[in-house]
Amino acid sequence: MNDLSPPRASTREKIIEAAASLIPEVGWGGVTSRRVAERAGVNTGVIHYHVGSIGELRRIAAVSRIRLFFLDRIGDALAQPDPPAAVDMLLRRLCATDSRDPELLLLYESLVAAGRDEQLRSEIAASLAQLRQWLHDWFAEHGVARPLTAAVTLTAAIDGFLLQRTLDPDLDPTPLIEGMTALVSPHLA
Repeated sequence: MNDLSPPRASTREKIIEAAASLIPEVGWGGVTSRRVAERAGVNTGVIHYHVGSIGELRRIAAVSRIRLFFLDRIGDALAQPDPPAAVDMLLRRLCATDSRDPELLLLYESLVAAGRDEQLRSEIAASLAQLRQWLHDWFAEHGVARPLTAAVTLTAAIDGFLLQRTLDPDLDPTPLIEGMTALVSPHLA
């Protein structure tokens, strides 16, 4: 008899998921061992056994969620063969995200915390460098005249626009989309 039920999350995965879900709810400093243990349904000693410190748990949870946030949206867009269409799709998907979405709140909480946590800053910076490299390589393969310029500008524009939308949820993404699609259009040499 085959068991077709989905695999159960490991205790470590449940702990990381609990921490990731708490960051946008209670803020970076509000994620405590006690709260994580309650959310994950484990005792606090198990947290330290599987992860180490609460600071390390916050970092692991934040960096993994940030990577997924961008990779999920960018991967689909880069399936498009046309750079302007890919950028348009990517930005529209990001802009469709509710400005109070827990993933965005986790991103913002993590960026603020990174100002005081060198290891977190380094890990987020490495993820962003990986994202820029991925975009650069894709733009180069698809004939964008200045792939590095496009990759750096797009990454910075995404960060800035998402932050501004948190403050002004009605911010229209159209000018950003127009500017970014023009940057990756083949007529630029």
